[in-house]
Amino acid sequence: MRKWLLGLCMVLALIACKDEEKDSIEVDTRPVIKIGFNLPLTGDMGNIGQAMKGAANLAKQDLDEKRLRYNYQFVIEDNVFETRKIATINQKFVFLDKVDAIIDFTSKIGQITNPITEKNKIIHISICSSDAKVAEGKYNFIHGTQPKAEAERLVEKIIEDRINNVVIFTSIDQATIEMADTIKQKLMGKKIKFKEFLTNPGEKDVSLMLNMAKDEKPELYVVMEYSPTLNIILKRLKETQNNVPVTAMETFNILEDKSILEGQWFVDAAEVNKDNYERFVAYNKSDNIYGVGNIYDAIMLLVQAFENAESKDKAVDELSNIKTYKGVVGDLWQDENGIFNSKAILKRIINGKPITVEK
Repeated sequence: MRKWLLGLCMVLALIACKDEEKDSIEVDTRPVIKIGFNLPLTGDMGNIGQAMKGAANLAKQDLDEKRLRYNYQFVIEDNVFETRKIATINQKFVFLDKVDAIIDFTSKIGQITNPITEKNKIIHISICSSDAKVAEGKYNFIHGTQPKAEAERLVEKIIEDRINNVVIFTSIDQATIEMADTIKQKLMGKKIKFKEFLTNPGEKDVSLMLNMAKDEKPELYVVMEYSPTLNIILKRLKETQNNVPVTAMETFNILEDKSILEGQWFVDAAEVNKDNYERFVAYNKSDNIYGVGNIYDAIMLLVQAFENAESKDKAVDELSNIKTYKGVVGDLWQDENGIFNSKAILKRIINGKPITVEK
């Protein structure tokens, strides 16, 4: 009998301990803010998307260490950089996940997101978008260095190097066309000769185009392309015209193996500053930092807006009122179009890695 009573007491004591443990666990009763991320995590842009995902997770880790008004939850989806999947994910975000904000990447994705966020009054920040139309409407914003600033720096460098004849390869994509158009305007203003060749997205048969380009006897190639066309053009130029330099605005970041561009310079968007660079690299276990600072800053801008707003529906007004912001990519300024601008920088490929040579 005593053994039975002793056993019963032990069981009751264990139950009591479990109940105390449950009571001691703090239940998060804060209202939730959901942020959806529409990113290319696989495919030709997968290496960039994965780095951005890591930056988002790092931001979430930082937010969890703070006592904020809201509990921020992230929903991250892979669009493989395909139009159909981009649209499907946005539908899921709005009608199933019921997100409060969406962050995406490039003009291609941002253009698809813009109408649905504006219609449903959901804040949308598109990072690294070059098309100002992505920011049209009350609820849509852009975070990233704009084509005008990058084109101005690229043309300055062309003038510094005394180049007078340029060939431009442009993928028929809204982002690259916007960039190329800005470059051409600047070149015309400086009376520098240029010839542009257009390619379809994903085009692989570029032999004829390259032969025609060679006939122009260019002193510089500007390659505004995505993979796999980018890789094919660069490889062929390396094989046939290795003495002619090549450059770009941002698109060289797509290449996983940049050794083919050893010694070449290009213009890039503002990147993670020195104080944060090592932290991002260590967290992601990768030195691919393209866009990671932009996505981190976009998250923190949203958090600032939601935390300071009287209510969720007023957060968009708070975001619009942020005119300057010191982010991990440096000083940002928001213009009248809802674009958070940043400075263009100059990089050179050294030992297979893009190194900033001038900010």
